[in-house]
Amino acid sequence: MSQPASQNGAMPGQVIMRAPDAPTSVLGPDITIIGQQLVLKTKGSLLIAGQIQGDVHGESVTVGESGAVTGTITARTIAVQGEVRGALKGSSVFLHATSRVDGDIVKQTLAIAEGAQFDGSVRRARDVSEVTPDLA
Repeated sequence: MSQPASQNGAMPGQVIMRAPDAPTSVLGPDITIIGQQLVLKTKGSLLIAGQIQGDVHGESVTVGESGAVTGTITARTIAVQGEVRGALKGSSVFLHATSRVDGDIVKQTLAIAEGAQFDGSVRRARDVSEVTPDLA
């Protein structure tokens, strides 16, 4: 008899290992980062559950349901479940049903779930450099 797989695809008792070069950083709901000319950069994945006022650059950026960003997010993959006031620039952008976005989107691919709130314009990136995060 087969056992049901968990949400991450592992069978009970099985551990799925992530690649060591793909760390995930979490900014919890109790964290607020505010700064003039602030730019937050990560070479891995970032989950934002707190508040950021500044720009964010990363490989993969997720704004969680309790998260809020006021500034531009530039990443290869962007997923928004919370609130963003500013531009989204990504190769792949996904607005979940709980998302609230007030800003323009520059993308290669875009998915918007039913229920997402979006106020802004959308255009396809003219060049891949337009949606490539500055991770230097």
